[in-house]
Amino acid sequence: MSSNTTTSEVLNLMQIKTVILRSLRLKCCQCGIGKIFRSWFKMYDNCLHCGVTFEREPGFFLGSIYINYAFTALSMTSMYVPALILEWAPNNQLIWYAFAYTIITPILLFRHARSVWLGFDQLFDPQQRESNGTKQE
Repeated sequence: MSSNTTTSEVLNLMQIKTVILRSLRLKCCQCGIGKIFRSWFKMYDNCLHCGVTFEREPGFFLGSIYINYAFTALSMTSMYVPALILEWAPNNQLIWYAFAYTIITPILLFRHARSVWLGFDQLFDPQQRESNGTKQE
């Protein structure tokens, strides 16, 4: 790090890293202990450890669709174009692979996309806990 880096910038980078790692592990981005999901597609309403609310308002997780779509589209494009140019398979076959990929990948990434969206929200609009364990926005 350069000498111009302030303590708050270092703390912000550490906070970003912490929230992203918690999100990728599917843990509460506030405490890092509680689980976010009770099953593949079902989420807990609140963190079982710290009580933070996961879905702040109706439609809150619509943003996770953008994360899922962006990852799927960028990764599909980065695989399809080289495969087409280098003629690894006939185009018809590549299209079927791409079709399968674009169906399966969003399903597999559903939980992580929601968790990352929750983490980004926590970074930019953090929910705070009161000392008695209840949440406060």
